[in-house]
Amino acid sequence: MSENTILVVDDEEDILDLLKETLEETGYRVITAPCGSKALQILEHENPVVILSDNRMPDMSGIELFEEIRLRTTDAVRILMTGYADLSIAIEAINRGWVYKFITKPFKLEEILITIQRSIEYYEMLRQKKKLEAQIRQHNLLLEKRVQERTAELQDLTVQLEDKNRTLSDQKNEIRELYSQLQHSYLGTISALYFALEARDQYTRGHSERVFHYSLLVGKLLKLKPEELQNLKYAALLHDLGKIGIPDSILQKSGKLTSEEYTMIKDHPEVGAAILDPIQFLSQTRKIIRHHHEHYNGGGYPDGLQAEDIDIQGRIIAVADAFDAMRSDRPYRKAMTMNQALDELNRLAGAQFCPKCVKAFEMIISEIGDFYDNPELLDEFSGELQFMEDNMPGFSGFLAHPTADAIEQN
Repeated sequence: MSENTILVVDDEEDILDLLKETLEETGYRVITAPCGSKALQILEHENPVVILSDNRMPDMSGIELFEEIRLRTTDAVRILMTGYADLSIAIEAINRGWVYKFITKPFKLEEILITIQRSIEYYEMLRQKKKLEAQIRQHNLLLEKRVQERTAELQDLTVQLEDKNRTLSDQKNEIRELYSQLQHSYLGTISALYFALEARDQYTRGHSERVFHYSLLVGKLLKLKPEELQNLKYAALLHDLGKIGIPDSILQKSGKLTSEEYTMIKDHPEVGAAILDPIQFLSQTRKIIRHHHEHYNGGGYPDGLQAEDIDIQGRIIAVADAFDAMRSDRPYRKAMTMNQALDELNRLAGAQFCPKCVKAFEMIISEIGDFYDNPELLDEFSGELQFMEDNMPGFSGFLAHPTADAIEQN
């Protein structure tokens, strides 16, 4: 294991000693601080990969420390240790981007080690993501500069060469080509968002890809228009984007969710749509993501839409999403068989699900099977995800679909 530096902040000396000894035995370089102010002094000359801090401390709380650290734009991944009484504060801190994870006290050392390892992996993924985004920004700047330069040239040529239509036509074609390149660069933003989603949870990655393929097959069978299929592709791939802000302790909980936890889960369609809000050309995609948990009979969320008021893409994703969820093991239940999952879709057709979409989905499954029983099918349809590699070269390493063993483990 490479020597990654961990900064541990806690006002209890016994906990500092225990964490320092445990982490150093695992191979990490560990720095300790008894309070927030001392931690800030250390950060003036140290650059840790992970900062693990208690919340309740005398001079400043862990959240106040992390807010101060966030203003200093350090890339360190921040983990908060907190008691049950501080959970609502910790969750708010995560949603605002101050904290990556929180661990409740009393903690288990095994949980600390696992969380530290995941944080380091997340740190490395964020570094790669920043590198890719910087390349996208640079590419955009170059393209925008070229568009501006060519547009200025076209304005001069229009005045001087109004009667030379062929030359003007050639120049217009060049502008179209530049605009197409600019659109491809914008699509790179989708890849970056997808990368952030996949870095969150390995299960989500396989789930998103399978829902993508199921949805696209159903959309083609229902003869959606090209523009509708394009919106379906992006929405299916990013439908669970809003789960980025939900703690693993809730997503992977084996017992019954509390009402507050269930509310957080139900908020993920709205959160996902809000994340995409600044991207203008994804306006229709945002709408589909917001409504993929609406029910055909009006009993879904967040807006209580029903029947044809729900976009066809949202109705398709609802069926594909539910089927893949039923076919996978969850902390609270074992996976259903393919036939059991199909029976459940048919039982809820007309209530939760659009009957037309259920029928089309069943036709697809009867023709090709499903990705759990035959994971090699992903090879056959993997070309549909090529657009991500086209818009972000080198990204294919993150798009490799799960192996048969990985699917069985989900």
